[in-house]
Amino acid sequence: KTRWGCLLGAVFVQLFLGLDYIIYGQHSHNYFAARLVCSLMMLLFYRVTKSSFGQRHFRLVGVMILFFPAAAIAWMVYDTEGMASPYYAGLILIMMFLAVLLDWTFWQSVAAVVLVWLLYLMACVCSSVSENGDMFINNLFFLLSTGIVIIISTKFHSDIRMREFISRCELEKANREIKETELQLVQSEKMTSLGRYSAGL
Repeated sequence: KTRWGCLLGAVFVQLFLGLDYIIYGQHSHNYFAARLVCSLMMLLFYRVTKSSFGQRHFRLVGVMILFFPAAAIAWMVYDTEGMASPYYAGLILIMMFLAVLLDWTFWQSVAAVVLVWLLYLMACVCSSVSENGDMFINNLFFLLSTGIVIIISTKFHSDIRMREFISRCELEKANREIKETELQLVQSEKMTSLGRYSAGL
């Protein structure tokens, strides 16, 4: 699923170019460049996921794949209106993408959500645009609450997957025991038949 995340993310990031042009026409060429670099990095990491390094460190690679669009959007937050920038919604979309598409572990989701929060806070703090406390509180509330919901749902989903895995293992063990018992019964019946045959002779 991480590979699919790379491909879909690379395409999905480009779908918002029109929105950049409509809202921030004078900056849209900069945002096109940022989105293009982001997509190229995600495609590069698609190749990394196929490598031995990517397979050994798939959790780290997965978080890095999420980092690229989050960093690009955080830069757009910084470059536009900082705390009042509407691009915070893009960070929410990234977290939703994580929750819906990627089957991550609880701790992977925590790391990704915290990374998104930190990128947003850095973009707002470093922005030269005058402070807008009300919008910042509003945006931060939605980012935090979305992240918390995603973390909780990932925890429940991970627990369900673990229970399913344990049930599957127990079922396979029970099936093996049944087959072994059947083999023992067949062997026992053969020995009994052989004994009767020998006694008859």
